[in-house]
Amino acid sequence: MFKKILIGTDFSLASDCLIRCVGEFKGLGLERVILAHIIYVANAPGLEDRMKSEDVPEIQRQKQLLEAQGFEVTTEIHLGIPARELKALAERYEVDAIVMGSRGHGFWRSLLGSVSFKMLQISDRPVFLAPVRVVGEGESCQLSVCFNSFQNILVPVDFSTNSDRIIDYLETMLEKYKASLTLLHVIDNKYVETSLSGQEAEHYRKQVDNQLKELKQRLEKAGGQVETELAEGTPWEKIVNRTRSDRFSLVVMGRHGRGFFQEALLGSVANEVSRQTELPVLFLPLFK
Repeated sequence: MFKKILIGTDFSLASDCLIRCVGEFKGLGLERVILAHIIYVANAPGLEDRMKSEDVPEIQRQKQLLEAQGFEVTTEIHLGIPARELKALAERYEVDAIVMGSRGHGFWRSLLGSVSFKMLQISDRPVFLAPVRVVGEGESCQLSVCFNSFQNILVPVDFSTNSDRIIDYLETMLEKYKASLTLLHVIDNKYVETSLSGQEAEHYRKQVDNQLKELKQRLEKAGGQVETELAEGTPWEKIVNRTRSDRFSLVVMGRHGRGFFQEALLGSVANEVSRQTELPVLFLPLFK
């Protein structure tokens, strides 16, 4: 499932935290890591070659951290626009996912910055965003992804074709890694209030509940422990509120669909969830 991944690094303590925790992906079949650092040339015109040479020892240091965890590692240092370069490397190496931290100092300082958000827009591969919480130095730093991320997963669904294929993806994951899953659908209260009569709204709720039960049965057959939740309100707010529960360790959600995911890349759901949650989020692309 995750046999080969691409990690973007800015050599910050936050990225060191991320790299120290990559070993968790072994349970999902990880063998090879492409470790990439992109120098944004607009930040240092005329100094590209000097910066590139200075970055070699740093990327070699992080390479050793990954090799110590038993991975085959390839390093890449490139000049250019970070998101574009990372996308090109992901395609060149045919990686199964792109892994990025959501804290740091360089080009990915925050999820509202250009790289993380841009990767959600342009990548045709899964993007794993891991919020890094640095609480000390060296070995004492902490990262959400380290805490059994694939054990208790929150899965927002909107019943689109892409949402159905995300269930296919989870079925494949369950073949390698047993997990507890909670399927969450949020009924947009604005849609109910403006578009449905009382009787229609009740029928719609029953229909949604039945759809959740069908998805639950599929994932249980694949070996997962599955629960379902139905909520009403503003979708991104409800999702973010559920991620604040100590119960979950990871969110898996799509970036396209219909309903409350339709406008995700314009900032409504996916952006708000990635910006506000403290959990790692695995964003799955539009499946074709």
